[in-house]
Amino acid sequence: MKIWAVGLVILLISAFVATVATAEVTIEYSPKKPKAGDTVKFYVNTTGDVESVKLWIEECKGNQCFMPKTIDMDSSGTGYFTAEYQLRDDTTSVHYKVTVTFQNGGTTETEMEEFEVEPKAPSNGGTSNGKTPGYGLILAMISIPLVIVARRRFVR
Repeated sequence: MKIWAVGLVILLISAFVATVATAEVTIEYSPKKPKAGDTVKFYVNTTGDVESVKLWIEECKGNQCFMPKTIDMDSSGTGYFTAEYQLRDDTTSVHYKVTVTFQNGGTTETEMEEFEVEPKAPSNGGTSNGKTPGYGLILAMISIPLVIVARRRFVR
C-alpha cells in the first residue's frame, strides 16, 4: 500500500513539473517604438490552465530606475492576456517580465526584457525643427531700441 502511495505522489509531481516546464509564454507590446508619455499595450500568449498573469514593469530615466509596478493582466480569451500601461513623460527605457500562475499552483516567470523609449515630441506641436521658438522675436525687440539709442548718440 505504501509503494502505491509513493508511486502516486511521484506521478503527481512529475505531471506538475511537466505542466509547468512545457508552458510557453510569449510577450509582445505595441507600439514597437513607443514615445515617452505613450500608452503601451502588452500581449501575453501562454499554454496550460492559467489562473492569473501579472506584468512586472519598471521605467528608467537614464541610469535611474523608478519603483517597479505589478499589474494584473486581463484575460482576452483562452491563453491570451492583455494590459495597458501609461509611460512617464521622462522615461527612456522600460524593463518588464511576466509571472504566470497556473491552476495547479505552479508558477513560471519569463526572463526580464527591455525596450527603449523615444523622447516625447516637443510641446509646441512639433514644428520647431529642434529650435526653441520665440528667441528670434526677443532678440529683434532688444536690438531695435539699441539701434535707436546708438543712432541718437553717434548722429549728434
